[in-house]
Amino acid sequence: MLNSQRTDADPRVGVVIRAIEADLARTWTASRMAALIGVSDAQLRRVFARAMRASPLQVLCNLRLQAAARLLEDPSIRVKEIQVRVGFADPSHFSRDFRLRFGVSPTEYRTQRAGSTDV
Repeated sequence: MLNSQRTDADPRVGVVIRAIEADLARTWTASRMAALIGVSDAQLRRVFARAMRASPLQVLCNLRLQAAARLLEDPSIRVKEIQVRVGFADPSHFSRDFRLRFGVSPTEYRTQRAGSTDV
C-alpha cells in the first residue's frame, strides 16, 4: 500500500516514516509524529493525506504489518515476539489487522511462506 515515491512529494513524510521504521515498538501518536516535523496534528494529517493518500495512523499500521510479514519469514522468531517487536500491544488486534491486510492469520502466513520456499 505504501509507495516510496509518494514520500518524495513531501520530505517531511519520509522523516516520519524513517523514525517509525527505526522504532516500530514505540507508542506512536499523531502528536508525537507531528512534533518530529514541527507541525500541528491537523497539518500532519493534511501532509500525509496529500503525499500518501492515507492518515498517519494508517501508514503506521501498514508499516508495522509489513515488518511483521518480513519477520514471520524467520521461523525462529515466535509470533508473540513479532507482535511486540512491531508495536502491537494486543495479540487479537495484531491478528485481526494482519488478517485484514494479508487475508490470513500470522501463523497461516508463516506456514504458507515456509511451504513456498521448500520448492
